[in-house]
Amino acid sequence: MVIGLTGGIGCGKSAAAACFAARGFEHVDADALARRALSMPAVVSALSSRWGSGYFSSEGVPDRVKIAAKVFEDRAELDYLESLVHPEVAVMRSAAMTDRSRSYIVEIPLLFEKSLESEFEHVVCVGCSDSVRLERLRARGLTSEESERRISMQMPVSQKVKKSDYVLWNDGDHQCLQQQVDRLLAHLQRAKAG
Repeated sequence: MVIGLTGGIGCGKSAAAACFAARGFEHVDADALARRALSMPAVVSALSSRWGSGYFSSEGVPDRVKIAAKVFEDRAELDYLESLVHPEVAVMRSAAMTDRSRSYIVEIPLLFEKSLESEFEHVVCVGCSDSVRLERLRARGLTSEESERRISMQMPVSQKVKKSDYVLWNDGDHQCLQQQVDRLLAHLQRAKAG
């Protein structure tokens, strides 16, 4: 089984992915792959040419804080960064999912924005209330302004919910989320068997 997992920033996608992993799913994290792609020599070279060396250490390591500040201020720069990183992520994602005997939970924040839904048997969206979401982002160190800017760069969660096959609502604790994942997996197993 290959499930695509999406949702908005701060909704708890990684927590949900951990629940699937606890039930034997192999977790493929597109954000982690994007961080790897960001350090690839060709990507570093292209970004250095466009932005200058101020976004990298002297060893060429990307300064993700500075890069995030830049791209979340300017949609054109975000689009440029994604045009470099996303093809690399797609290659790494495919390479990570070669064992067809395994089940995979593939965490992709921009699954719908990049029209990837056809790659998965099921698409699950993790959602939560705006107040919980903003509190989680505050706990990560983002200001309200930074949170709102990043949220505005993504498709609204309400749209992702409508486009998804299944929804996990993550306003509660981790146990509540795990129970929802268990119910969903039981449903999917019944549907497969039936």
